[in-house]
Amino acid sequence: MSAALPILSVLFAVLIAALPWGLPADATFVLPLVVVMMVFCWRVIPGAILPPAVAMLLGVLLDVTSGGPLGFWALLALVAGSVGHFSRGLSSRWDWSPLGLVWTGLATALACSGWLLASLYYLRWVDWWPIAFGAVVSAVLFPVIWRGLLKLYGDAYPRDDFTRRGVA
Repeated sequence: MSAALPILSVLFAVLIAALPWGLPADATFVLPLVVVMMVFCWRVIPGAILPPAVAMLLGVLLDVTSGGPLGFWALLALVAGSVGHFSRGLSSRWDWSPLGLVWTGLATALACSGWLLASLYYLRWVDWWPIAFGAVVSAVLFPVIWRGLLKLYGDAYPRDDFTRRGVA
């Protein structure tokens, strides 16, 4: 069960993001970006297994359930997962600030590229405000998601992989 924990938690977040919350139009990108943030976090945590192909498939599922263009969230999840994998050296169990800065920069880059991709898809300039709002909210929520996933990770993996690998 512990090897499937990252996949199941992101799948649960995808299903939560697909629910009709009745959010205003400005907040439509918050929940999908939280899913992408979870992919980033799971790829950072040492010992957690979330293959890039699975992250992309979960992104496709998010595309299907959100009604957006097919491949949009899959591409963003794949990029976030790749950056998360290469950011493993910055991870510390309790000090989330370096990863928070990486996520903030990544969320900004994903928001800009997502806005350009959406504008290209619809062949018109789409509103940038909902995407920027989602990026800002995801940057603010990063410490909460990071601590929550570490709590899940600690319950599933009793040993402290951060200390064992010399990261903490």
